[in-house]
Amino acid sequence: MPDIPHAQDPTPPDCFRQAEVETFQTFEDQRLATVNYYLWRANSKTSFLYAVELFFDHGETLLLSCGEDSEAIQIITPGSLVETAKKLQLLHSEAVIQRIVANIQPLWRDVVGETLQEIRLSRHESGLYQNDALLLNFGEKQILIELSEKEGLILGEY
Repeated sequence: MPDIPHAQDPTPPDCFRQAEVETFQTFEDQRLATVNYYLWRANSKTSFLYAVELFFDHGETLLLSCGEDSEAIQIITPGSLVETAKKLQLLHSEAVIQRIVANIQPLWRDVVGETLQEIRLSRHESGLYQNDALLLNFGEKQILIELSEKEGLILGEY
């Protein structure tokens, strides 16, 4: 994905950039191999879903995050996830990001091994695509990934 400084990018902050939309299209028609959740433990009693990692049979990974500010769903790299985890660990003197394999979760159980037919995005009034939700269409089952204002990502069957 080309790295255009956000100050020079004309895309509104509540929309996916064109490069992100193109990246989504590269995952269509690929078979989902595994799913990981990355939980951010805010304290001993509270955590939220910081990122969802989708691994596909061809070895490609789609890593979606709410970001540190929970203002938009964004595509991140594994390296940026590791850097965020390291920074948080230094700040809190303990690991704050926890990985959980989600394949056996009822939401994912029926789609692991299935082909992602398409990723649907909602249109913004400007004609671009909003970055607050996306729908993963696996044919008979669809999974909605939404941005929560205070709780990171929220996942559910659509």
